[in-house]
Amino acid sequence: MKRTLVAATLTVVFVLALATPAFAMTHTADYVWDGTADMERQVGHFCNTGAEQKVAISGEGKMERTSTATMSKGKLTVDEASDFVTAEDATDNLTVTSVIHLCAPPKMEQTATRNVYGEEVGWQSYAVDSIVDVQDFYEAGKDLDECLFDIFYGGHGTDPEKLAEALAADDVEALQDMYVEGHEEDLDYTTVEVSDLTSQIWAVEVEANPGMSGNVHQDFEAAYGDTYADIDDAEDLMSDEWGFVAAANHDRYAAVRGTDYVGNYFHMDQMARTSDGELRRFIDISEPFDGTYLMEDFEVVGEVEVEEAFDMTNVAPGEEVEVVWYDLF
Repeated sequence: MKRTLVAATLTVVFVLALATPAFAMTHTADYVWDGTADMERQVGHFCNTGAEQKVAISGEGKMERTSTATMSKGKLTVDEASDFVTAEDATDNLTVTSVIHLCAPPKMEQTATRNVYGEEVGWQSYAVDSIVDVQDFYEAGKDLDECLFDIFYGGHGTDPEKLAEALAADDVEALQDMYVEGHEEDLDYTTVEVSDLTSQIWAVEVEANPGMSGNVHQDFEAAYGDTYADIDDAEDLMSDEWGFVAAANHDRYAAVRGTDYVGNYFHMDQMARTSDGELRRFIDISEPFDGTYLMEDFEVVGEVEVEEAFDMTNVAPGEEVEVVWYDLF
């Protein structure tokens, strides 16, 4: 009987979620337990919903937890609170872990290495590090974290199969030998390696010792609309797009967005504490527009409380885009 009642209740909640005006998927749950817990939960799907959150809860004790999550294309909103006490005779402390992975792209670093060949000294390398310009980053796409070899083979004697094998094996020495064979002069080339500066992670974990209490409260919203347009006039922008428009002197550019663009941002309010136990926090977030950067790796054993707020707005939203729930996954 209980199983039938629960199934009916969940069906009603799901139908109501589909009937909401924004065509979003919403999940609301209240939990109360006293016992041994083992819970894994994922909300959102990278990168369809702006971010994804993974929650893990395990251990022995009492838990009161509330959670409301709303998902739509490009956007995730979560408001949840976990308040718990580890059992006095616990052998496995009650622990709550939350990890949020943002879709908003990070700041990127570029290493350009010029390789010059001399008959007496062989190959010599000169490296220059720089930050990828935000407009170049979006024009090139998010696959720039691969190591790219910008090598030009001008000779006609290069064996295509041999070249393909060397490229597949990432055999730099073989590629350089082919380069020397194929060029009579200008024996130099540049390799470019681009990597993410940060992992775009916001994580917290609270573990309470036997008989002690812990809390993890999070209220956050993340959005990332991945459309991009390189345009001359803001009036040419589609309603759900964003893009760069050059200034009159063409020396600078500005980001503009349509009225239905979902946005590119992350807002967080969080409180985490334990009366005695361990609290771990990890933040590793940057953004390419202004080059801002925040990293914190935090761990305290004992009594600890951290209350914090975070706000990153790369591109502000227009009117919220409306999507049907089955386009998300």
